[in-house]
Amino acid sequence: MGKTFGKRLRTARQERFLSRRELGAPALLREREVSLLEAGRREPGRDVLGHLASGLAAAPGCRARPGGPEGSLWLGLAACQAWDERNYFGCLETAVAAAAAARSEGDLQDWWELSLLAGSARLRLGHYSFCIHQATALARHPLARSRPDLRSRALELLARACQGAGKLPDAVRHGREAVASAQDGPSGQEVTLAAYLSLVAALTESGRLSQAWEYCRVMVLPLAETVPDSLLAGKAYWAAGNVAFRRGDPGTGVRYHQRAAALLSPRLDVGLWAAFNKASASMRLASGLHDAQTFACIRQAEAALAVVGASASDALDLVHAHGRWQHLNGNYARAVDLLSEAWAGRGSLSPQTAGEVALQLGLSLESLGRVEAAADRFQESESLFRLAGAADRSGHVQALAAALAAGTGTVR
Repeated sequence: MGKTFGKRLRTARQERFLSRRELGAPALLREREVSLLEAGRREPGRDVLGHLASGLAAAPGCRARPGGPEGSLWLGLAACQAWDERNYFGCLETAVAAAAAARSEGDLQDWWELSLLAGSARLRLGHYSFCIHQATALARHPLARSRPDLRSRALELLARACQGAGKLPDAVRHGREAVASAQDGPSGQEVTLAAYLSLVAALTESGRLSQAWEYCRVMVLPLAETVPDSLLAGKAYWAAGNVAFRRGDPGTGVRYHQRAAALLSPRLDVGLWAAFNKASASMRLASGLHDAQTFACIRQAEAALAVVGASASDALDLVHAHGRWQHLNGNYARAVDLLSEAWAGRGSLSPQTAGEVALQLGLSLESLGRVEAAADRFQESESLFRLAGAADRSGHVQALAAALAAGTGTVR
């Protein structure tokens, strides 16, 4: 389950001044059932979807809209449901059709929202170039230029797509633009926080940790205390924990990740819960933490992904985590086997993630005395980090490679 369908349903209902009882009438849905759908705690079947779309289309005093499967109301709800089910191919296909229907029905606002949903699905599918093109067009559209909140949301998506593509300087630039646009008008706490999170993520990946932490301290954490969306607040604590881990402060990182875990309930979004546990395990392992809680994060991520389905990159991330776990426990041969598997699938990973895999594989190879192979992996890791614009990670690997060449050993 997820909250995207419920949010769209609630917004559409409120825009038409319908109560939950009125939307559920005449007899198919009770008021409580509509409430559960809007809260993301109940999944609609096809009959329910049709009933809701027809009810929205027939709202008194509103411009006539198609309520059937060819209309934007039905297609938009179906696209959001596909998103909540992590069916991103289905979401993309349906959102594109819904956007086209909204345009033909003369609803430019809905066309923009559904196009943004399609772009978000492209991001989840790893179609970064397509996502960058779509997000750029949406940010430049006249509707977004007249609405700072819309422009900020498009720029946030653009920043995350650039980060996924390994274009970190561009990701930072667009993250700053998203923040500036959010501050340029009454965008609301959620839009503002999401913009800051895109900037913090890009700065963190770029190694600009002092700036990232200052944004967390001054803006992200205070907003997390007041934003009404608990999942968004959880993402904020997650981001702050990531920065702390990367700054070499695992105690603070663990504390903020614990706060995130308390908010990112698997009951509300199993996919998000999986992503958080996978990322938390990675951060803990990178900090040298290979305790029971770290292993629990790996297992929770595996269990959640077994429910929602793991993408190729998800599966490789977990193989990478297991490889790091084996390395930290001194099982270097097993670590090399696992990390070699992750490295073989690097085409499904972002450049910076592939760089991390190559780095860890190099460390494990060195521990087995395979110096030449370790040097090759270090060279590839440094190249990937440099390509992505992660100067701190590139410099770190250069130092490791130099130590290896000098025969003094690397610092893990």
